[in-house]
Amino acid sequence: MWAAPGSLSPGSRLDLLARPKVNFLKHRDRPSVYWQNKTGRGSTYSLTARQNELAQHKAVNGMYKEDRPSPNWPVKPSAVQAVPSPRLEKLAQAKSISQEWREERSAYTRVTEAAKRASAGPRTEQLARPKNRAAHSLSSTPKSQPEDGNAFFNPEKVSAPTARTEALSVPKAEHPQYQHDLTVLQRVPASALYTQASDRVCQLAKPKTRKAIFEGYDPYRISAAAKRADASPRILELCIPPAHRQHPTKI
Repeated sequence: MWAAPGSLSPGSRLDLLARPKVNFLKHRDRPSVYWQNKTGRGSTYSLTARQNELAQHKAVNGMYKEDRPSPNWPVKPSAVQAVPSPRLEKLAQAKSISQEWREERSAYTRVTEAAKRASAGPRTEQLARPKNRAAHSLSSTPKSQPEDGNAFFNPEKVSAPTARTEALSVPKAEHPQYQHDLTVLQRVPASALYTQASDRVCQLAKPKTRKAIFEGYDPYRISAAAKRADASPRILELCIPPAHRQHPTKI
């Protein structure tokens, strides 16, 4: 045990402070200093029965069979003489291709000999002709024949617009009382140039004069009329605070 600080001489105190720190990691098997009263230096450890059981390696399953020694696997006589059932024969058949399946078309289309010798009918020739856009438009002369000489064009089917259609196609007129925007430059009438303002207009045109604070204006001055004013009963009633805010006066 260390001695009390008062019992050591100054030289002994310096010698104590000059000692190097103890390296506790030098001895790996040294027990912790906090458990000196529980464990000893020469104590031995032994495994329990459960720890020994868990330390054993995993045993191979008794039903495990190693790989076959030869790639030639013997076939049993019962398997050789076995006859498959109708269900197995049905399942063993390869899946057939759908009847609607078609192979991909070639990039080069082959024209059959029948298509080469075929001749178009009158209806096919009629449908093959391009449309005449001018024939379907409403022209001023509906009975005129088309320039390309289309024999199937019927001028009687081209109708003229009715009076009601023409009336509806007329654009809407402006209202007689509608006024357009005024121009930027407006002419001033002579009556406005030579008119004279009345005394009332001149009075209203004058700005309200008010002195500034530095000119002697006092915003907190109370007028004499306000000092002589009497409050009405309604104002006195509104000035009374609510009952829950009234507190008795402390003397």
